[in-house]
Amino acid sequence: MRFFFNVQDRLRIEDEVGREFSLASEAVAFAKHLAADIRCLETAVRPTLAIEVVAETAERIHREPVFA
Repeated sequence: MRFFFNVQDRLRIEDEVGREFSLASEAVAFAKHLAADIRCLETAVRPTLAIEVVAETAERIHREPVFA
C-alpha cells in the first residue's frame, strides 16, 4: 500500500510520490524517523511542524509532531 508523508506547518507541503509499505505501522515508524531527522536539522523550534501520514485511500493514518 502507498503512503504519503505531508509536511504541515504554516504552509503545507504535499508528498506527491509517497512510499510503499506493507503495513500502516511501518509507515508510522517511517514518519517518526523522518520527524527525528527534521528535528536534528531544524535550527529553530517550530511547534506546529508535523508529518502527516496519509494512505493511498486518502485516509489520514497518523500525525507525528516534529517538536513534541
